[in-house]
Amino acid sequence: MFGFVDRIARGFTLAGMSFKVLWLDKELLLFPLMSLVALALVYGGILSPFLLTGGMETFLARFENPEALMNDPAYWVVLFIFYVLTSFVVIFFNAALIFCAMIRLHGGDPTVMDGLRSSWRVLPQIFAWALFASTVKLLIDLVASRSDFLSRLIAGAMNLAWGIATYFAVPVLVIEEVGPIDAIRQSAATIRKTWGEALTSHLGLGTLQGLVIFLCLIPAFTGSEFIETDPPRAIWNFALSAALVFLVTLVGITLNGIVRAALYIYAVKGHMPGGLMDERVLKEAFGPK
Repeated sequence: MFGFVDRIARGFTLAGMSFKVLWLDKELLLFPLMSLVALALVYGGILSPFLLTGGMETFLARFENPEALMNDPAYWVVLFIFYVLTSFVVIFFNAALIFCAMIRLHGGDPTVMDGLRSSWRVLPQIFAWALFASTVKLLIDLVASRSDFLSRLIAGAMNLAWGIATYFAVPVLVIEEVGPIDAIRQSAATIRKTWGEALTSHLGLGTLQGLVIFLCLIPAFTGSEFIETDPPRAIWNFALSAALVFLVTLVGITLNGIVRAALYIYAVKGHMPGGLMDERVLKEAFGPK
């Protein structure tokens, strides 16, 4: 129990060190922002014809009968396309973020174009990964679509195992420029080498982000009391909370990428160049079980 708490605490420490990296390269926040904009453009372009022709109502009406929808092959084809597009866009910009973080952690001074060029260089690998990961995700969803408890339990275990095995897949894609199978193999090997530190660091960072988001929602909670008596004030409070949550989410995604980059570098090299990360903390993270 105490060992787990210590690991979570180190996750907080790693988040703090990663924030120092982000402070030096605030432009790293642009990568998750560009990812969101790209997704909005992609799905806006896909859905706009349905909205203009009224086909969206017909599409949404099909969700009124979930059982029939699950038995419709067209649903799974559309879902697969959705997974591929989403995965491709997210991984493209996440790879750019991690590449720039690695440059900074090695003592360099990255630019946004450095990250975009790195993702463009491994574009075939990113697309192959998007196809492979989407296929796995679809298979998990197929198992989960069965109504029995055992199938859903198996699907949950598969999803957890997949998330663990692929935690370092993006850094591997960026550095090694390998295909999906090799990326999973090397990611899983790195996870074994970190002895779970990567996962508890991720949990610690997620916990910290959740706490900050809760604080950001306080203006919205306060504003809800003025919906009837002072609507403009309520709207302002809601808008403030939304803006703060959006900013915290961008920062959280960016810090997560920096943490992955740092843990991957230390796991592979055994030391942290550049002097931005406290090697003592990382050494404790990779110490004996």
